[in-house]
Amino acid sequence: MKQLLKFLRLSKQVDHLYIQSFSGYASADGLRVAGRVLNHKPRNSKTDISPSAWRASFANFNTYEIENVQVTLWYNGKPVACCLTNSEGYYFFDVHVPCETIDETQTKWLPYRIQCVYQKLAQEKKCWFLQPNSNFDYGIISDIDDTLIHTGVNSFFKWELIKNSIFTLAEERVPIDYASQFYQALQNQSKGVDRPFFYLSNSPFNLFSYLHAFLRIHNFPRGVLLLRDFPNLWQQMFNREKPHKQKEILQILNIFSDKSFVLIGDSGEHDPSIYTEIAQMHPSRIKAIFLRRVKSKSKMRLASRIVSKFKSTPVVFFSNGEEAIIAAKKMGLIQ
Repeated sequence: MKQLLKFLRLSKQVDHLYIQSFSGYASADGLRVAGRVLNHKPRNSKTDISPSAWRASFANFNTYEIENVQVTLWYNGKPVACCLTNSEGYYFFDVHVPCETIDETQTKWLPYRIQCVYQKLAQEKKCWFLQPNSNFDYGIISDIDDTLIHTGVNSFFKWELIKNSIFTLAEERVPIDYASQFYQALQNQSKGVDRPFFYLSNSPFNLFSYLHAFLRIHNFPRGVLLLRDFPNLWQQMFNREKPHKQKEILQILNIFSDKSFVLIGDSGEHDPSIYTEIAQMHPSRIKAIFLRRVKSKSKMRLASRIVSKFKSTPVVFFSNGEEAIIAAKKMGLIQ
């Protein structure tokens, strides 16, 4: 579908640049940010003249990405790196730059600028990245799909998944019971000290604004939202790279090499095997694994078998945020 739309738009003239920045984060000497350059801003339920879920969803995917845009990353008033957008309009920066002196207590969102030049067009945008405080005792890495929000991935013919993703607005989606309260409790390390959050999803970057709005509307702690590009059929068949979630978690563990983390996911897809494998690789750095129970009995049995063989890190199955809070308190993860 994406390739067909791209072919039909080959003759389209680029008359505007729109920068869509994604979540970024930094450590003491490194900065990792990403985004893409489009010909227009995708419509959404807040700005569409005739708002409807399916129109907003279609607009998120019917985007005109611009290749070979010159992108410059500015930080502290200085250009620190340049690149060209790829064939999908994406830019990625993973650079070593000295960021501000890290605060010992405050997790901050700091500004940077992205400047784009294409032919006679130019555009720039102020963006933000997360810089965790230096003294956080552990961070939280959480799945989104069926952990915070019902997706219906296991429904008959995946009809629920289609309905929720295409025909339901972000403000109409309902989170898992008491999930935001659980996450808010995890965020507060002590008075004035916040733990950093990293949210993972196998959803494509096209749904970044949608999921970002969902997290904000339902009062989840502000955090880094890490999605992926849509893989094509060839990539799915022959790509032997590690799964998206696994790659992102290992990247976070590598960047914050002296910190521990709590992993939160669900028992319905691949989280039990991915999380336990990572915990086996880093047994001293994964403080706990939380897995939300799903309705599928076969998937629960599989998850239970995986966990039963795993002893190095505590694993908690929970049905809602209230149960998770009780378990986290017993483990000393929250006050």
